[in-house]
This record gives sequence, structure tokens and C-alpha cells, in this order.
Amino acid sequence: MLVGIAVIPYLVHGLGVNGYGILSIAYLVLGYFSIFNLGLSRATVKFVAEHLSPDRVHKVPEIVWTSFLLLITIGTVVGVSAAFFVPWAVTSVFKMPASFVGEARTGLFILCAAMPVMLGTDAVRGVLEAAQRFDLINAVRVPTSVGFFGLAALAVALHVKVPGVILILVAVRFASGTAYMLMCMRVFPGLRSRPRLSRAALRPLTVFGGWIMISNITGPVFGYIERFMIASILSVGMLTYYTVPFDVVGKVLIFPMSIVPSLFPYFSYHGDRGREAVRDVTSRTAKYILLALTPITAVFVFFSNDILRLWMGSAFAAQGAEVMQIVAVLFFVNAFSMIPYTSVQALGRPELKAILDVVALPFYVALAWWLMHRSGVNGAAIAKLLLTIFDCLCLYLFAWKMKAFRVRDCFSGPLFRAMAASAGLFGCVFVVRSLNLNLIPSGLLLLLCFIVYASIFWITAVDGRERTTLKGLMQQGISLVVSWRSRTAVQASGDNGL
Repeated sequence: MLVGIAVIPYLVHGLGVNGYGILSIAYLVLGYFSIFNLGLSRATVKFVAEHLSPDRVHKVPEIVWTSFLLLITIGTVVGVSAAFFVPWAVTSVFKMPASFVGEARTGLFILCAAMPVMLGTDAVRGVLEAAQRFDLINAVRVPTSVGFFGLAALAVALHVKVPGVILILVAVRFASGTAYMLMCMRVFPGLRSRPRLSRAALRPLTVFGGWIMISNITGPVFGYIERFMIASILSVGMLTYYTVPFDVVGKVLIFPMSIVPSLFPYFSYHGDRGREAVRDVTSRTAKYILLALTPITAVFVFFSNDILRLWMGSAFAAQGAEVMQIVAVLFFVNAFSMIPYTSVQALGRPELKAILDVVALPFYVALAWWLMHRSGVNGAAIAKLLLTIFDCLCLYLFAWKMKAFRVRDCFSGPLFRAMAASAGLFGCVFVVRSLNLNLIPSGLLLLLCFIVYASIFWITAVDGRERTTLKGLMQQGISLVVSWRSRTAVQASGDNGL
């Protein structure tokens, strides 16, 4: 992200606004064409994780190669099909100067040709997710992400045109896919065998992946349809008062979205061996999401007007403060729905979420239309909040039916005490806001509230095993810092000696 912030202005200046616009389309294609993997990457994670025990791990290669070959085939079909629409798209869909039509056409043809590589990379990365080797995934993802921006800037400096930059993007993706594959073979030596398509693995992969694909399609629809409705029912200007608070507050999901990739293989592995482990981790995860998100959500809810007034001005705050309050609660609820969403899919019932989405979509559209006519842009936020609450309740009901969640945990034990502490923090932040103090006194009082909250949480909601683990992690972190400082001091003294 930091490299992108530094490099993007240079890319825009070097490629021009039209050239960078074409490059942004390439980003969009890379991000959203994964929808054509038919849910197979998610299915690969599940079934590989299920076969990690010593008596079943020998079946991992046939699952991986079947998924990989399917995705390569699908990518080829999608790429060839999309190539037929490229000439029409660059002349009829996208508005650009005639001088850029040739570059856009070439760049999009490159993306179409690279589709098998992009989808195949999803499969091999999923294998590492199933093994919970996120260290290896990050070892590839971080340098390739940074490397793309660096190589793109170098290409622009050498006066390379947009198609060349897109080719670099594809080459980086190919390199990352190759690195993922080599690491998969290191983790699972059986993958060094000859690739083959297994009929036994084909059916469960495609059935499970098909239901996941439905959720992957409805997800973006739920995510953006109200924006088009605001622009058509209200105005494009009112859309700004919705998207700015929504996009800013939505960043709080970085914590739960970081947890979900590790929960899915864990739930998949333990689901058939005993649901007690799944129920235990569900409660623990909910507890730590409370710890991470309660302070942030409380500030957004009770200080939304102050935040927007300082950041965007009084006029914007008057229109967008209530939206920020509503979407803060919305994302708070949404964070908790990610846990049962993951467990329901990992335990083999992805059709429950897919059917729920298909049934709920028309009702949501009707509700949003009605509320927008009555309450304007706030109505859009309210409709999204009601949908999120309904979805969350249904997912927890599914998880409870599948014995992946204990209702009693919400009324006793560490999770209940965490919920009580979080409710107390909401009350304290409300009191601080009601005092109408200046920024510095309010900030100091909020900091005190957060310290007290964390202390109460540690005393009442963290058990002995978790304390031991957390203390061990803290000691490891301190040891790493001390070791790094020692090496730095030794290098500095060596340089001085030279």
C-alpha cells in the first residue's frame, strides 16, 4: 500500500489519465474475473484441509491437480470467449480518445490470454491456505505486490506503453503462481507426481464450488446495488454522502477479514472430527472481534458528526453523520456474521448461504427502494443494516443447527463477560460525548475508557490458556526487537570501525 501511494502519482503522470484508466480496468479484471473460478479455489481449500490427517493426506494430490486442471480449462474458455468482445468493448463500451483504442485493445487481449494463469494461481494459493501456511503466502504476495509497482514505474521511466505495463502485471502474476506451486510441492511432496484429473474428486469440487459461485455472484450485487439505486432514485450527489462514510468505516473489517482465511481450513479439518473445537474457536473469535472493534465502532457511532466536520467540513457532516452512525453498526454486525458464514461453508453446507442470498435479494431491493423514498440516503443505510442483521441471525441459526455454535456462550462464560464489557464501553463513550468537551479532553477521556476496557477484558474474558499464549507472543515480539537492535548496533560499530 505504501509503495502504491508513492508510485501511483508517477504512473498517472507517465501514462496519462487515459492510459492509467486503461490500467485500472486491468486491475478490475484481475480482481473480479476470479468469479469465473466457479468457487473451485474455495472448494480446494476445504477438501485439502479435510485430508490433512496422515491416513488421508495421500489423496491431496488428486484433489489439487483436479482443481488446477479444471481452473486452467475454465480460464482458457473464459479468456477465448472474452477476447471476442474486446474490439466491441474498446469502441462501444469505454469512452476514450481514438489514439488510445489500439493500446486498450492490445492490453485487454493480453489479459484474456492470461486468464488461465490467473485462475490457476487461485488453486495453488488455496492449497497453502488449507495447510495454514500463511507465512509462505505472504512471502510471495508481499514481494510480488511491491514488485509490480516497482517494475511498472521502471517501465514507465523507459517509456513503455500501457500494454507493456499490463504484460508486466501478468508476468508478475505468473511468477507468483509459479512460486506458489513450488511451495505447494514443498509442503506436499506428493504433488510432484504426474498431474491427472480424478473423477472421484471432480464431483465434490464442482458441487461445492457451484454453491460458492452463487454466493460470489450475489455478494458484489448486495455490496453495490444500493449505490446505483441512490444515483437513480435520489441523485449522484447524494451518493457521495453515502459512499464516503461507507468506504471509510468499512476499513474496520480488515481485522475479521484477516481471521477468516485461517478459520476456513481449521473448521474444515475439525468439522468431521468433532464440533467442539469449532464451537470453541467460534466463541473465542467473536470475543476478540469484540475487543478489536468495540472501541472503533463506539467512536464512529457517537462522534460521527465531529469526525466528518473535521475531515470533510460542516456541510458534509450535516448530510453524512447519520449515515456514518448507521454503517458503523452495520459493519460491527457484519464482522460477527463472517464467523458462521465461514463455519457453514467449511462444514459442507454452502447451499444454505447461497439460497439465503437469492431469496433475500428481491426483498432487500424492495425495502431499499421504499426506505430511500421515505428517508433519502439514510434509508439506504438503514436497509443495508436491516439486511445485515437478518443475514447474521440466519447464519448463526444455521451454525447452531449444525452444532458449530453454542447459544449459551452468549449468556455465560468468557464471551458473555466480553459482551458485557463492550456494552459498558459503549455507555462510557456515550457519556463522554454527552459532556460536549473539546477535542483534547474528549480524546484523553476516551483513551482512559479504552485502557479500562482492555484491563477489564483481560481480567474477566481471557482464560488461562489464552493468557499463556498471548504472553508467549509478546515475549517473542520483544525478543525479535532486542535481536534486531543488537544486530543493528553491531553493524553500526563495525561501520564506525571501518
